[in-house]
Amino acid sequence: MKRTIFITLAILFINQSLLIAQENETRLSANKIGITFSSFGENDVFRFDELDGAASYNSDYFFTLGINYVYPLNKWLEAETGIEYSKHNIIIEPNLPPDMDNSSRKANFSLINVPVTLRANFLKYFFVNGGLIVDIDASTNSPIDNQTGIGALIGLSAKYDFKSGVSVFVNPYTKIHSLIPFLDTEHHQRVWENGIRIGITYDLRKMK
Repeated sequence: MKRTIFITLAILFINQSLLIAQENETRLSANKIGITFSSFGENDVFRFDELDGAASYNSDYFFTLGINYVYPLNKWLEAETGIEYSKHNIIIEPNLPPDMDNSSRKANFSLINVPVTLRANFLKYFFVNGGLIVDIDASTNSPIDNQTGIGALIGLSAKYDFKSGVSVFVNPYTKIHSLIPFLDTEHHQRVWENGIRIGITYDLRKMK
């Protein structure tokens, strides 16, 4: 009887150990590092309280290059962070009297972003992502208010994981920069963008 109990407990212990090892292996295999590129959308400058007579800002183009790191929290939820560099180009439309030069002009500014987001995976080939962004205004002579602060983003992505450890995804998103500015000014300007992020990641376990 004691032997039967011992064998049963041993089997349960071994089975539990294998489950834990398998789970740890799965978690390790999901640690990924990759590169991303964002563009193919619109960028705009706005205020929560628009000023009468102020210049208007129209979208021109933008791009973002980034390095991202993905870490699993459980079977369906992952954390994502990294660092990104963005270059924004906008068109400024002055609001001046007819006897003054009110022709439009192009301007640009640069941002460094550190996203801290979550990915919720579903149906094997999709995930919803969202979270916060730490914005750092990297411009030396920006045409708009300083964008250093906390921003936010949300998106929906389609992905595919290859057996080689390579994963690719296409991620339409919406992003607001400097939602909570560190250098707050009255009628603070903020940058809004929507675009498509394309990324490729690699399973770090495959490097062993």
